[in-house]
Amino acid sequence: MAQQTISAAHEPGRQIGALLYEGLALLLTAAASVLLVTLLVFTPTIFARGAAPTAADLQGYLAAVRAYLAGLVAGDFGQTANQRPIYRDLMVGVEHSLQLLAVSFAVALPLGLAWSALLANVRRRLPAMLLFGLSTLAVSLPSFVVMLLAMEGVANFTLRTGLRIAYVQGYGLDLHLVLPAGVLALRGAAVLARSLQVAQEEILRQDWIRAARARGLGGLGLWRRHVLPALRLPLLGAVLGMLRVMISGLVIVDYLSGWNGLGRLMLRIRDSTTGPSEAQVVAGAAVMLVLFFVIVDALGRLALRGADPRLREVASD
Repeated sequence: MAQQTISAAHEPGRQIGALLYEGLALLLTAAASVLLVTLLVFTPTIFARGAAPTAADLQGYLAAVRAYLAGLVAGDFGQTANQRPIYRDLMVGVEHSLQLLAVSFAVALPLGLAWSALLANVRRRLPAMLLFGLSTLAVSLPSFVVMLLAMEGVANFTLRTGLRIAYVQGYGLDLHLVLPAGVLALRGAAVLARSLQVAQEEILRQDWIRAARARGLGGLGLWRRHVLPALRLPLLGAVLGMLRVMISGLVIVDYLSGWNGLGRLMLRIRDSTTGPSEAQVVAGAAVMLVLFFVIVDALGRLALRGADPRLREVASD
């Protein structure tokens, strides 16, 4: 009893220590990621003359990296060639990207849950094969392939029928959202469905599920009342994986659709007439995307720890 009392007294301190440790690890991860991104983005400046790099080119490259990182520490992302603060463009890009990501997530979550329920409950061979094949195709195809195919299909449909179901280029919280949000939501839902499929099959083999079936419960009713509540922990992990896939696909989908978010800023074309300011814009967009990944991962881990007491115990040991 005394040992339990002592352990309970130390529990809050261990949890705070674990949170501080994870916070430090998060900061170090973010700092290392920003450093790596900056080193990579400024690398083309070494070859700006179109000849073999010299020691002076390397020194200029290191000086540009140091200056940019020093500016970041001071909260300065630099200025464009028109002497406009880069952070204004970045804030617009962040707003557009978050809008696209939020709409895509709102569509992908219920779609993925319904998809996973069908994968687990459809027993007829042909429908089951079609569902599995569609999910495999959606997970396997790169985002840019799906986006290009969707743009081509919508353009041909509009040309032949005169009906406008979506715009293939541009920003707007209207029909402009249909293609980019649809592509991201489709891939995210497919990843979520496939991730939950294995967990559902394991749950469906449990004795208490067999008992529920023996009482006459089956199909979607069984899934909603018994399987879905047991999927809480697998669902959190699957949603985290879905978000990672959607954020990684956000860059190319944004660029191809002209959504003018962080992906468009990050992949803007640079030629011999562009200067260091262009590299700063690209680096700023890349840094923002890295922070997206780090924040989503941190929030996901906190959610998993809050839902699973075993993870809290491991972290406090």
